[in-house]
Amino acid sequence: MRRGTGTRRSSEPRSFSSRVLQAAPVILLLLTAFAGAQEIPVSPPASDHELEGEIDVRYRWAQDVRGNEDVYRSIVNLGDGPRLYGFELRFDDPSGKFVDELTAAGNGWGGDPYNWARLNMKRREDYDLRIDYRNVAYFNNLPSFANPLLSEGQLFSQRSLDTTRRQFDAELRVKPNARISPFVSFYNAQGFGAGITPYVVNGNEFPVSTDLDDTLNSVRGGVRLNFDKVNFILEQGWTGFNDSQRVFFEDGVNRGNRRSPYFGRELLLNQLDQRYRVDGSGLFNRAVVQGRPTSWWNLSGQFLCSSPSSDVTTDLVANGSFVAPLILRPYTTLNGSSLGDANRPHSSGSVSNEFRVNRRLRILQNWYTDRFHVAGGSTLEQMLDTLPQETNVEQTFVTRLNYNYNQSQVDAVYDITPRFTVRGGHRYVWGDALVQPADLQLTPEPANQGEIRRHVGLAGASYRPGGGLSVSGEFEISPGDRTFFRTGLMDYKKARLRARYRMHADLTLSLAFSILDNQNPQSDIDLDFQSRQISASLFWAPARGERFSLLADYTRSVIRSDMSILSLPFFGSDFNRYRDYGHHAGALADIGLPRGTRLRFGGGLSVNSGSRPTKYFQPRASITVPAMNRVRLVAEWRWYGFSEDFYRLEDFHAHTFSAGVQIGL
Repeated sequence: MRRGTGTRRSSEPRSFSSRVLQAAPVILLLLTAFAGAQEIPVSPPASDHELEGEIDVRYRWAQDVRGNEDVYRSIVNLGDGPRLYGFELRFDDPSGKFVDELTAAGNGWGGDPYNWARLNMKRREDYDLRIDYRNVAYFNNLPSFANPLLSEGQLFSQRSLDTTRRQFDAELRVKPNARISPFVSFYNAQGFGAGITPYVVNGNEFPVSTDLDDTLNSVRGGVRLNFDKVNFILEQGWTGFNDSQRVFFEDGVNRGNRRSPYFGRELLLNQLDQRYRVDGSGLFNRAVVQGRPTSWWNLSGQFLCSSPSSDVTTDLVANGSFVAPLILRPYTTLNGSSLGDANRPHSSGSVSNEFRVNRRLRILQNWYTDRFHVAGGSTLEQMLDTLPQETNVEQTFVTRLNYNYNQSQVDAVYDITPRFTVRGGHRYVWGDALVQPADLQLTPEPANQGEIRRHVGLAGASYRPGGGLSVSGEFEISPGDRTFFRTGLMDYKKARLRARYRMHADLTLSLAFSILDNQNPQSDIDLDFQSRQISASLFWAPARGERFSLLADYTRSVIRSDMSILSLPFFGSDFNRYRDYGHHAGALADIGLPRGTRLRFGGGLSVNSGSRPTKYFQPRASITVPAMNRVRLVAEWRWYGFSEDFYRLEDFHAHTFSAGVQIGL
């Protein structure tokens, strides 16, 4: 697969010592600045500057990456080179002719796998412009995932990705504080890259290359109506999308995952070219209402409807050794094409009300519905070079899907005292889904129907006795009826407890505990799921952290899952048991040294035992040294270590070191 932009390396690896020598001038500069900082006064920024902010520019060295580099890239994916670690700029000029307030921020620029930028520009009474950009380089190639050939020494996943996703979002509001405020917005999302995916035929799966490319564009506009007690949003928009994929294998021999004959024939793939494309578009409308019509009633609601349509084309050419099971004949070449289209009218809505009955009692009501209908049809043509003559397969399919989901909830909140509040309520969830495929030439398949029915009891309380202590808890229980998915909530109990104690003005302790028990006793599911999690965090900042601060947290988690599953290849029944016992901790200390120098050190760890024992450690340390007015030198070291007891081939460890300057404006 192609390499992504997250990690760039030369073809000749360099040792840790050689890279440190390269970094020596920067380190020397830091030490010199630290010594010189004893004589250089640091002036505070002037308060009358119209432009303020900070820019953080560094150079990073990814040192001594050992072990599995694909796993390193799947989890960390940081590489060498100059980086704009972050920037934040603020401009404020109330008398500005075109702009009176501007903020810009971003980080991760220069080659990191995740970077973003945000711009907000306004003239308070005239316009408000917001622009947001995000870029993600996503790499995932874990040898142990989706790899039935791992025992044979094949060290690549058959579901791997090396892709890039980008998002751009812009919105302009005109007269944002006026009673009538128009707005217009544009959104673009695109993804592209490569990967590995299985090409599936009767009796075998062949891991092959794939190219991915998709784009989504959305334009919307409308008006905000701002009244004294109620506000409205009326909006209409258009969405267009396309998705192009290519699955291919060049000339060669691909034996796939099967190691035994299929109807007396060895299945092989010699060449493959499959192209898939979807194009679609549609209009959508949205209406929103928010307000407080009376002193005892708060109201919010939203309604959305859309009706997109899509067209699908697929072309396929495959060469190899295959078997058509319906006619029990071997063939070596398959040519196929298909055309399809679908319509998907979709509507959803929600309404929330809060009624204050008196100064102690409030009634909260929420209702939500989501409904869509998919009607699609396709035609498939295939030509197989079976002997003694070619075989043509022509099929026409019509598929329908109806989905309805509804949820209604009512809560009563009562203040027994100003410090003690209790809450009780009921949630009802109901819905149905019907998939009705129909093959017009062969025997129609039966309809697949699902339902969800769930009554949930809700309770909660919060207590604020004073002295810096607050405690709150929530509990919900459902006897279970019907659910859409095998692992969905059925007969379950869920609870959460939180406490916060401010022991001193400089010291705060927080605790949290949560549990979830979920069972589905249906004979072919027999699900028993349990989750427990307890966490604690401590924040200590004497004298507002001027000289020292400490943030520490710890979480203990337990997950147990037992469920009946189908066992391949003969679809017998089996029982899956999964256990995960985790310890997760982190700490960061910040120490103020003389002349404005700051030292930070700490890190995080995650240790999991059970079905898949895993350890991950990430210690870190950094120092910031004032060099001159508004300029600070910064250096940071991090270490990443990952190991697994059952899959040592996925272990890795790496150092990263960065050094640069932080410039205050």
